[in-house]
Amino acid sequence: MRLLRYLLLALLVTGVAWGFRHQDQLPATVRPIAILAQFSTARQSSAAGSAPAPALSPGHHALYYTPDVNPERVDVPLLTKARGHIDAAFYSFTDKPTAEALLAAANRGVKVRIYRDQEQFEDEKRRNPYMNRMFAGNRNIQIRVKGSHALMHLKAWSTEGLLSDGSSNLSAAAKHQDNSIILSSDAEEIQAFEKKFSEMWNRPDNIIIQ
Repeated sequence: MRLLRYLLLALLVTGVAWGFRHQDQLPATVRPIAILAQFSTARQSSAAGSAPAPALSPGHHALYYTPDVNPERVDVPLLTKARGHIDAAFYSFTDKPTAEALLAAANRGVKVRIYRDQEQFEDEKRRNPYMNRMFAGNRNIQIRVKGSHALMHLKAWSTEGLLSDGSSNLSAAAKHQDNSIILSSDAEEIQAFEKKFSEMWNRPDNIIIQ
């Protein structure tokens, strides 16, 4: 009996170690767990009083493809670690784990701004009302919808030192499709997205949801 317990324990340890080594079959430098480690280090340095460091090394990019990698495994852990602000432009947004990560960020004081495509937003409001109910009344979450019916087709979000962009929608179906997710710590790329986001956010014909 004791030998059997030792054998089961050895198998468990081996399985866990194998899972970390083979996570998504990606190089260590582009795995979410490696990025999270850098992100945490940056925050600790900032809290200690030194200049804040980016989530990735300067100019670094991490590339993922679905369905090989579940986009939730990229976005959710990083949103969980976000501080300060999150600016998000989502064409489709029905993925509940991502929404819950944004809500948790808002509940710990992160300022969240979400910009949506009008037609897609209205369609989702009819089919998936839980998303609006989840965010309703949260003082740290602002939502605006593009006034024009011309598509707002971005699938991107940014926080301090990190940009997530690509072709993958924030939807449950995206994990089964052929899409890309690109993470960047390049300051110019983050600034470019923030500039574009501000231009969209401040359109005079936007529909303000909350």
